[in-house]
Amino acid sequence: MGQYLEALVPPLSQHLDLSLYVPEHFEGNVPVKVVRFPTGASRAQALRRFLDPRPARTLWQKILTEKPDCLYLFNGEGYPWALWLARWAKKEGVPLFLTLHDPDPHPGNPWEAANALLRRWVVPLATSVHVHSQVFVDKARKLGARHVVVIPHGSFADRFLRHAKPGVQREEDLVLFFGRLEAYKGIDILVKAILALEGRRRALIAGPGQVPRILRRAMREHPSWFEVHNRYVPDEEAALFFQRASVLVLPYRQATQSSLPLIGAAFGLAVVASAVGAFVEDVPRVGGILVPPNNPQTLAQVLAIAKPKERSYHNPDLTFQLLARQFVAWLEGGLRR
Repeated sequence: MGQYLEALVPPLSQHLDLSLYVPEHFEGNVPVKVVRFPTGASRAQALRRFLDPRPARTLWQKILTEKPDCLYLFNGEGYPWALWLARWAKKEGVPLFLTLHDPDPHPGNPWEAANALLRRWVVPLATSVHVHSQVFVDKARKLGARHVVVIPHGSFADRFLRHAKPGVQREEDLVLFFGRLEAYKGIDILVKAILALEGRRRALIAGPGQVPRILRRAMREHPSWFEVHNRYVPDEEAALFFQRASVLVLPYRQATQSSLPLIGAAFGLAVVASAVGAFVEDVPRVGGILVPPNNPQTLAQVLAIAKPKERSYHNPDLTFQLLARQFVAWLEGGLRR
């Protein structure tokens, strides 16, 4: 979410007077007042803190001193603090707006499952709810949203393109998976597809998270078919990976939305993704290919023929400079409702 805030807040601040309240680990550089609050050094510490209404009340008192026209909950609508903040805002007559990033919780994550339960009490308290794709409007309404707007996910491509270097050779057989390794993202499906191709395609897998057993075994048995960087990847190195690869693959079992299709297309990669979530809108938009989820055979067939684009894809309508105007219209319109 930090990258999103760094992209959205600067153009938004050109139209609105903002203060940004964020967890202490936020390191972004934005041209507004930033108030950081402690959350704890571990997930257990964070859980204990978020279950305590006292620091939430202290945070709310700080917010009230700013005499806000509205409270925009950009993330974390399923946290206990969100419920208290939403109720206090309602009591004080402060309109609440929120962005619903994941209308469906990602499977296999107990933390998100718990958040999904709590947000059922938060969403109905919002004046208006923002989602990134039309496919999630009904789901937001089922959660109790009284008013829903769709503003698409903007492109982070420039963040990585600025690090592109001349002379990097594109590797025609290289398929890139980029991002945190999570069970719902289908790493095992990608591994099975690469194994089925028997060396005709190689996978570059980059990101932190738990390496699944099937990938560890495949790396041992076919080390030349898999290049794995199991760690946080800085932007400069990520740009190199996007330059080297020919295909960006998103073999997810479930998804809401992602910035990756726009980034991959901006680097000229073919984008291959499962037909789930907002991918059904986002991937065709960049000329990508959708495949059935949970189907390594079909994925292998598509990866075998997918080729990089002759021209990179850039959509000027998806710059945050332009999207910020839609956010402003949403917030100002909600205040008039």
